[in-house]
Amino acid sequence: MGFLWLAVFLMLVSCLLHTDQDANSPIKNLRMEPRSRRLTWDLNGNVTEIKCFDTPNYPIKAKNNRYCEFRVLPSCKAKNYTVNITSSQSFSTSILYPEQEGKPGAAAENLKCWVHDVDFLTCSWTVGREAPSDVQYRLYVENLKTHEEWQCARYRADERGTHTWCHFDDVSRFSDRFYRFLVNGTSRGSGIPCSEIFEELSEIERLSPPNVTGWCNKTYALMEWRTSSHFTRRFNYELQIQTGTDPAYTTQVLKENFFVLSNPGTYTVQIRTQGFFTKILSEWSDPKRFVCDPEKEGAGLRVWLTASLTALGTLLALGLLLLLCRRYSVTQKLFPPIPRMKDHITDHLQNKLMVWEAGKASREECPVAEVQVLGET
Repeated sequence: MGFLWLAVFLMLVSCLLHTDQDANSPIKNLRMEPRSRRLTWDLNGNVTEIKCFDTPNYPIKAKNNRYCEFRVLPSCKAKNYTVNITSSQSFSTSILYPEQEGKPGAAAENLKCWVHDVDFLTCSWTVGREAPSDVQYRLYVENLKTHEEWQCARYRADERGTHTWCHFDDVSRFSDRFYRFLVNGTSRGSGIPCSEIFEELSEIERLSPPNVTGWCNKTYALMEWRTSSHFTRRFNYELQIQTGTDPAYTTQVLKENFFVLSNPGTYTVQIRTQGFFTKILSEWSDPKRFVCDPEKEGAGLRVWLTASLTALGTLLALGLLLLLCRRYSVTQKLFPPIPRMKDHITDHLQNKLMVWEAGKASREECPVAEVQVLGET
């Protein structure tokens, strides 16, 4: 009985759905144009509305009833594209794109890519189960908006020399968000299909946990942090805090990069982050301990005061010593002047000179003899 109902159903469907083989089909020559990403056809007759499907639940309305334009076309795995006419007489036709080449099991498998440590992009894959021994893979990244393409240059290979990993050092070149990651395969003996994935870079980024800095006293603690990313601007955070000997607890911080903790005492904190529109959480940061205990704070203040008073006392003692030295000429006694060199000529003359006062008679009278001049000789 079930078989009979199935046969009736198929007959009804065949009456409603026609294919391109019918000369009266409203759509003929269905084809895909890869460069423009358009599914186009030749229209036969008048129709009211045409819709295209690449997935059952997301129809695309045809433009001028002549073509449907898709944002992305696959390059590796065939996909079914359907054109549906809903009017007085329903019609549907479809094609597969792209055509498959080579052994599907020879393509790279488990392709995945991720952004990490702010600036780096890494992709990895495994060798296809049916791949020949001389297979070699190469990775390409394509900007789906501009169609600019980059080939990866830093590969890592397995034990037989086949590339299974690739790394980009600078992701700042990827200015847009949506990219195609494609791995092509080559072999001397057979064709190797490609493998591809489509990703938004913000959704595959593994954020690094931020570094927490802070200031605290016995009343409150202020914690701050920063997160860096080329593709994400808004973040959520989780803090894991343990105060004293109490059990640790977790609190969420939405879109802010600070947190205030009241009466902190001594506490330990860890943090992890998540993009506002993604679900990937970073790893927890290393635990960081802050000491805000009042006793510790008082001990530190006492040490500071002791050091300050010691320095002040030293300065006062030095000032008093300088004042005493100036008042009692201690400096001259401690450091007498250097004697001058002896001058023998000047000192001899000074010993022979006699000093007297004019107008006063000498205490001793000296006899004076007269001398007569008798003649010249």
